[in-house]
Amino acid sequence: MIKLISKGLLDSNTYVVYNSSKKAMVVDCGSPVAEVKKFIESENMTVVYIVLTHGHFDHAHYIDEYAGAFPDAEIICHSDELKVLYDPDANLSAFISQGRCYDHPYKAVVDGDILTLDSQDEDDVISLKIIHSPGHTPGSICLLSEKMGVMLTGDVLFANGYGRVDFKYGSMADMRRSLKAILSLDGSIIFYPGHGESSKIKDER
Repeated sequence: MIKLISKGLLDSNTYVVYNSSKKAMVVDCGSPVAEVKKFIESENMTVVYIVLTHGHFDHAHYIDEYAGAFPDAEIICHSDELKVLYDPDANLSAFISQGRCYDHPYKAVVDGDILTLDSQDEDDVISLKIIHSPGHTPGSICLLSEKMGVMLTGDVLFANGYGRVDFKYGSMADMRRSLKAILSLDGSIIFYPGHGESSKIKDER
């Protein structure tokens, strides 16, 4: 199950992915934590992971508040994204006169790693695969659950386009490769982007 909270900086999306066993992961921290925490507490859930799809300020700005609200959660990012999170010019916080280093004890993941929300019921287990998708930033990731038929794409892919590549460390060549890999997936997969509405690639693409 996926809960969308779309009240983030620059209209960024925060997602809560959860199962019936009340295990959850929060994806991106651009929305103030209060509404996310209210939802988590109303459902009596435990947050296992806080995941950053990438390190731009509109997705990472409230990381301190999320870490404080869910102190037992592992904070996840791709290993190649650390240099973005630690660099105010690269994470774009300098552009809003709030230059910050988003410094945390991150658990760095790589392509192919799996984040799992456990359950005693095997059918209720949710596993999301890390898909390294550079281009927008060097450590941008997507999260794929073939079982759920969903992919959280951060700022790699939107309903009507893809993420900008003209920021520090961006790469159009990398973005082309990332998009090619994503577009090769099953056309029925629903994409949940970092901004805007969900969509899917039609089978007849």
